[in-house]
Amino acid sequence: MKRYSHPFVVLMLAAFFLLTFSSFLSAAEPINSTKEPVEIYHPFYIGVFGGWVIPDELEVDTEKGETQKIDLDNSWAAGAKAGYIFPFKWVAAELEYTYLADQDFYEPLKQEHYKASNVMANLILRYPYGMIRPYIGAGAGWSWGEIAGTAPGFVDESANAFAWQGLAGINLEIIPRLSVDFGYRYVMSKYDINDVDATIADHILTLGLNYHFGGVQPVPPPPPPPPEPAPVVKKCSNVPSCCIVDIDGCPTDSDKDGVCDGCDKCPDTPSCCIVDENGCPTDSDKDGVCDGCDKCPDTPEGCAVDENGCPKDSDKDGVIDCRDKCPDTPAGVKVDKDGCPILEIVEKGRTTLNVLFDFDKSAIKGKYSKDIDALADVMKKYEDLNVTIEGHTDNINRSKDPDYNKKLSQRRANSVKKYLVEKSGIDAKRLTAIGFGAEKPIDSNKTKEGRQKNRRVEAAVDYIIKK
Repeated sequence: MKRYSHPFVVLMLAAFFLLTFSSFLSAAEPINSTKEPVEIYHPFYIGVFGGWVIPDELEVDTEKGETQKIDLDNSWAAGAKAGYIFPFKWVAAELEYTYLADQDFYEPLKQEHYKASNVMANLILRYPYGMIRPYIGAGAGWSWGEIAGTAPGFVDESANAFAWQGLAGINLEIIPRLSVDFGYRYVMSKYDINDVDATIADHILTLGLNYHFGGVQPVPPPPPPPPEPAPVVKKCSNVPSCCIVDIDGCPTDSDKDGVCDGCDKCPDTPSCCIVDENGCPTDSDKDGVCDGCDKCPDTPEGCAVDENGCPKDSDKDGVIDCRDKCPDTPAGVKVDKDGCPILEIVEKGRTTLNVLFDFDKSAIKGKYSKDIDALADVMKKYEDLNVTIEGHTDNINRSKDPDYNKKLSQRRANSVKKYLVEKSGIDAKRLTAIGFGAEKPIDSNKTKEGRQKNRRVEAAVDYIIKK
């Protein structure tokens, strides 16, 4: 049989103890949680188990004072136990019997073996709650061992000796009377055989089944008596006899109007309303909308109002319906105090400006001053008029600059704007000067007379006179 190394043993033990420790972090519900949750205490148990044995080296002290170490093969074990759980449930005591099957000596002494029967008394500290119940413990007892070998100093011999063990594991409840046990034991004993000391230690991984019995079902304590009802203490005094009160003796007021239920003759008053001593809304202007909710509290008597208590104005002319003698006035028409349209006499006016310039000049000739002054007079009379002044040229360009004529037309427009601002007192913000060059001729540029007409500044504006 192949022997496992000590690192493998350490790995197995580490995994085992990790599982054991993790079970402390949660208290699982019992498997039979669908039943009535009544705890049944079974302090006695018996069990059987089997296990896998991983031995340490067998150490033999010979008569010559030498220590000989012999490797042993893995083996198996079986046993039985009986135990008792103390009433406070955290501690248990066990009596255990274990049979360790032949552990063959490793090569080259393959025919030799060690086996033993152990009886141990164990004391166990256990976690008593939930389905998963970890435990640790220790035990001491007696071991009957048999060692057979042909190495120097050995004889086939049986011996008995004191033995002890440390143990840990997890007890998993299946039903209240049956549980499965996963465990680990470290067992050590030292035999004296014909003045030769033989020491052996075994690691045992076990799997067992326990049956629990005895005990009685605890009687649950009687339920506490119901508390006596607290005496009613009135928190409000001087409450009118007609009022409905709550459990503290204080008046209720469902509509929050300041008049208690029972005395309130208008129990569904809107929260914005001002009410009288009976809890009914007041309406000073008699328009059907209560004071407090009425946004127009001085509405003339007899006027139709909207939901806010304000008079209606069906034609939106600014005169309320109850005073409007012309109720169907078209939208936008000015009306008098009776809501009737005001008639206007409208006349249209137009003023134009046409100033001509000499060739390649932007100076204004004196004969055009009166025309510019006439435009200024119209702008002064109608202060909402804004005027655009347009400058133009013929198509003759005496410069190599292709934009020369446009710049010349801009200077001509600027000259007229400057005259209107400096001599006529017109606000410059009401005037816009734009030069168009030769882009907009009004006559042919092939004749002298046509070119003269094209060298111009012009402006035109329409206005309305209302009477």
